[in-house]
Amino acid sequence: MYFCVNYHVVISSILLIIEGRCYIMYKYDFKTYDRALESVNDVIWEINVTSNEFFLDDRILKITGYTPDNFTSIQNFIEKLSLEKDKIPALVDFDNYICSRSHFYQSSFRIKTKNAEIKWILIKGKMFNDSNSNSTLISGSISDITEIKKLQSEISYVSNYDSLTGLPNRTFFFSMLNNSLIHAKIENKKLALLFIDLDNFKFINDTNGHNYGDHLLKVFAQLITSLFSEHGKVARIGGDEFVLLIYDFKTLDEIQNICNIMQHYLVSPFEILDKWIYVTASIGIATFPSDSSSPSELVNFADFAMFQSKLRGKNKYTFFRKDISDFYLRQSQIENELKNSITNKEFSIFYQPQINSNNNKITGVEALIRWKSAKLGNIAPSEFIPIAEKNGFIVKLGDWILNKVLSDVCIWQQQKFSFGTVSINISPIQIKETNFKEDLINACTKYKVSPNLLEIEITEGTLIEIYDDKIETLNDIIKSGIHIAIDDFGTGYSSLNYLTNLPVNTLKIDKSFIDNIKDDKNKAVIKSIVFLSNALNYKIVTEGVETKEQIDLLRDLGCNIIQGYYFSKPLPQSEFMKMLNKSKDWSEYFG
Repeated sequence: MYFCVNYHVVISSILLIIEGRCYIMYKYDFKTYDRALESVNDVIWEINVTSNEFFLDDRILKITGYTPDNFTSIQNFIEKLSLEKDKIPALVDFDNYICSRSHFYQSSFRIKTKNAEIKWILIKGKMFNDSNSNSTLISGSISDITEIKKLQSEISYVSNYDSLTGLPNRTFFFSMLNNSLIHAKIENKKLALLFIDLDNFKFINDTNGHNYGDHLLKVFAQLITSLFSEHGKVARIGGDEFVLLIYDFKTLDEIQNICNIMQHYLVSPFEILDKWIYVTASIGIATFPSDSSSPSELVNFADFAMFQSKLRGKNKYTFFRKDISDFYLRQSQIENELKNSITNKEFSIFYQPQINSNNNKITGVEALIRWKSAKLGNIAPSEFIPIAEKNGFIVKLGDWILNKVLSDVCIWQQQKFSFGTVSINISPIQIKETNFKEDLINACTKYKVSPNLLEIEITEGTLIEIYDDKIETLNDIIKSGIHIAIDDFGTGYSSLNYLTNLPVNTLKIDKSFIDNIKDDKNKAVIKSIVFLSNALNYKIVTEGVETKEQIDLLRDLGCNIIQGYYFSKPLPQSEFMKMLNKSKDWSEYFG
């Protein structure tokens, strides 16, 4: 090894720092010292503060290609080898330690070796004092950490970039967004966040295969990167979800132009492997500072706006507005409150009678769910049912409704009440459950209710949606004795093919026809439904009836089973039982 001075004479001991550990090697133990050095890859250095003499291990040659005599100090080493970008920070690190501005010396930076190779090194050091507390020595080590840096870089890439497209991932994007917002605030600039979701991507995946879907994502990522890299940064934050962060813009027209350009390029199909595939995108836009200065809010607001684009027919872009936020925040609140709503006993069932005008008796009852949230108050079914269907809660809620209704029916039977059939509304999500039919039958058995007293109501849209996959299930349900009614009949989905092939028991004419019953076209539709029902031996129920005039017109058209506020609003179980107990005479309502 190389000594700038004869250290065997100058110092009586050597402090050895190897891989972060300190060893004191006394003057007669140099064989141990040599063995220790041979066991590690660190290069040892030492400065005598008093004489300014510098010692450097000759293994520096292996790291840098230079022998120790090329360097006179650590500062000199940094000056000669460090890259220009790293030079000042590296010198500052050493100076801070010498001037007691830091408690330890540690600095990593890049150097250029004699053969022009770029390497990362780590220098560590510690100052030692004599018995009078005067600084005498600074001893340390130099390590080649190039491989460690490469590994760190690989780990960082995997952590921060999407493996499929090579774009920044969600984690890295939020870091970029946060930093961009900080700079935008300082520099008084505007930012725009575009949330981009490919339309019908699941269908493309399902019909063509995931290999095609993955290639489509890569091609789309390349397209928007090539189009807009000068405007900002693109990232992939979900399956088919991308974001484009526009760093600076003056007017919203610029953002609209970017959206129009994107949609223009999506008019033509993509060549994916051996196929041509069309794809469109729905876009939502939120801006800083107009909409928010919070990273998470900006993303959420842009996401909300994107969903509005979906609702408007897809392949559109929408700028965020506060009313959009209010809508989705309300949905989020409802979704959160649904989680414990059954446990907290917040639901109840109301019942509305169906009156037969021929015999003036209750011929059926519809069970209607009501929710009074402890936090949000009364929430309409039209508001919470779609959310429950979306998050799957409808299955648990439907099970609760079924058990509660049949429990009430059991009580009515014990009281010898006459009420006809009891109908409950069923979601397509419930019907798709594997054990749906068995659950219905088992519940009837549990509460000792005959299946022919239970009717399930499904909409025309549900019938169309589940017909091919669940036709056998529906037929089995009817064979068990349980009735099936088509709710909101006449709203545009139905087909004679479905009605003739499925033994439906009841058609419920949609309220929209009743509201406009004076219209000749509506009368014609109702008359046609009545004719069809009589031919197929279906029961007809008209719902939403509110006036005596409507009843008279309906009876003239052949509709005899009436449901609506004209007779009774939906009533809680206790009040409905009083109605059943009185055996009310409904003839006065028909005049």
